[in-house]
Amino acid sequence: MCINIHVYMIEMRMTYWFGVDLGSFLFSGYDVTTVWGLLATCLGLAALAVLYEAMKVSQFHLQRRFAVRSVPRTTSASSESSSLLSKVTSRTFRISSRTQCDPYFKWILQVSHWSLHTILAYILMMAVMTYNVYITIAIGVGGSLGYWIFGPTLVQLKMEQFRRKQAIVECDKNCEAVSENQQRRPSAVSVVAEQLVTEINIDVHAPRDA
Repeated sequence: MCINIHVYMIEMRMTYWFGVDLGSFLFSGYDVTTVWGLLATCLGLAALAVLYEAMKVSQFHLQRRFAVRSVPRTTSASSESSSLLSKVTSRTFRISSRTQCDPYFKWILQVSHWSLHTILAYILMMAVMTYNVYITIAIGVGGSLGYWIFGPTLVQLKMEQFRRKQAIVECDKNCEAVSENQQRRPSAVSVVAEQLVTEINIDVHAPRDA
């Protein structure tokens, strides 16, 4: 037992090195001892790095699709405020009609995707920790290629989300302003009702004063 631990500590490298013989790579039984084995391993790790960047975009799509969106609760009697609210509620109802899955299924899908994404990140990290130059270059090239392919899409999705939130905030402010103005200004019905009450009071009290 002590001999095996001693040999393992000798084979373990803590500095970058060039070499083909990786021995058991990450998993027991997967031995990399030839040039073709190292090449296939590098290509596989590069593909996993591209997949890691692609899963960032899919995770963002899942969060946006299954996110619970609240509708601003503002009460107003004007047609302007109702039209502003209809722009938000129509889009919200459209999105909610598309996502009719069970809440538990949504949660399990998001957690499973996040778990796979995290496990993939740890596998790539452990591969880099072998300190093999070829492995590190392959993962770096794969990550760069994945960012070049999926990076602009992720940035565009985040900008769309920011603009959507900004539009909802502006709509909330406009709705609040309209509702405040409507509360400050008396309606036409209330004005007519007050006039009728004052006229009735005058008619009732006039004979008594005479």
